[in-house]
Amino acid sequence: MQQKKLPRVLIETLGCKVNFYESQGLAAEFRRRGWQVVKKGPLEAVVINSCAVTAEAGRQSLQAARRALKRYPEAQVVLAGCAVVAEPQKAAEVERLSAFFGNVGKNDLVSRLTRELGKPAAGLPEPVGIAGELDISLLRADLERGRSRAVVKIQDGCNSFCRYCIIPYLRGRCRSLPPEKVLAECRELVAAGFREVVLTGIHIGRYGDDAPAAGFSLTSLLLQLVNEFPDLRLRLGSLQPHEITPEIMTLLLDPQSLVCEHLHLSLQSASDRVLGAMGRPYRRSDIKEIFALLAAGSGRLNIGTDLIVGFPAENELAFAETMDLVEEVELGYLHVFPYSPRQGTVAASWPDRVLLAEKKARAAKLGALGRHKRELFAKKNLGRDLHVLLETRIDDSRYRTAWFGHSRNYLPVLVTSQREDDNLRAGFEVTVQAETWDGRRLVADWEKSRR
Repeated sequence: MQQKKLPRVLIETLGCKVNFYESQGLAAEFRRRGWQVVKKGPLEAVVINSCAVTAEAGRQSLQAARRALKRYPEAQVVLAGCAVVAEPQKAAEVERLSAFFGNVGKNDLVSRLTRELGKPAAGLPEPVGIAGELDISLLRADLERGRSRAVVKIQDGCNSFCRYCIIPYLRGRCRSLPPEKVLAECRELVAAGFREVVLTGIHIGRYGDDAPAAGFSLTSLLLQLVNEFPDLRLRLGSLQPHEITPEIMTLLLDPQSLVCEHLHLSLQSASDRVLGAMGRPYRRSDIKEIFALLAAGSGRLNIGTDLIVGFPAENELAFAETMDLVEEVELGYLHVFPYSPRQGTVAASWPDRVLLAEKKARAAKLGALGRHKRELFAKKNLGRDLHVLLETRIDDSRYRTAWFGHSRNYLPVLVTSQREDDNLRAGFEVTVQAETWDGRRLVADWEKSRR
């Protein structure tokens, strides 16, 4: 008897780690309903999980939907997520789109596609769940044994309403996954073989703000996780300077701690003039104080940051202040974004005082400085013991075997060997000393590291 062919779906994800987590949740639900989740055609359906953090991200999301419609003309193509919430009228204008789903609509996406599979599209695409907030406990990823790193969404939404940012309007207010549910999800991940968990959300520094009576916070959650899981690496998502408590600082700086020596600081600027105009709740002095405390990490701690250039309040002096601070402190990487007005935010109504050419020039200067800082930090870690979680086997004719992974302090590392070794497998943590930096990653010889 011929086995029934399973319908096939491709999920394309744009944007943040929260989006990627939710795409994993969608994939899990598709599998539970009898679909194959694949990376290429032929296909019955395509899901574009969109981003709209900037106008350009929204444009790219719509472009991805149009590209999928052209590439897979027989498939049902749907657009979901933040780009839909930001501009539903533009989503409706994408010809031949089967449907479009807001963030709360993601919960109905799989059942809707399963129900409509094979039916001809009727007229204009239908909007599903545009208004509302996705339940924090929905769209959980399934467990794939042997994987090295898992993401756990502990929080969604934001209460900050920074003047340049559209996210609170797209994702809603702060919502936290209760600690007992975070712990339960981590227990399942550990049982399935995962060795590292990344705690992510839209604004994890405000974890617990929506449940003041319950009395939990990011600090208390971390302490519970550290106490319960003695062999699980924990990695934090993005934090702002004022959200780093003394307890979190201690966990980051302790080389024996389960919390990885990696911190992404969401700064956006180092100028008081710009930070005030943006509505950020910290100032340059707070940033410098945090970096002074983090310096106790003696070069082990990999600190990255986001920076926006060309905000309306950023004159030449303000940009110079940001450049000066980046030159002064130890950073492992930068994410640099030229400012573009986002319709629906306060700053969108302000005069855009910085010319596009100047924004690009400032972004290029910071980008070059960021690449220099990245190389300096990587080379500082040459010869040190690096605890690397192996992720992917690499085909490279120069070696019998080569594995790519990340160190605890989030450096990309290639571990090479001239023989097969059972200790080199996905999900294993190995200790190596890197000998070279090839411009993209550190390279370590497994045999030499074991001597």
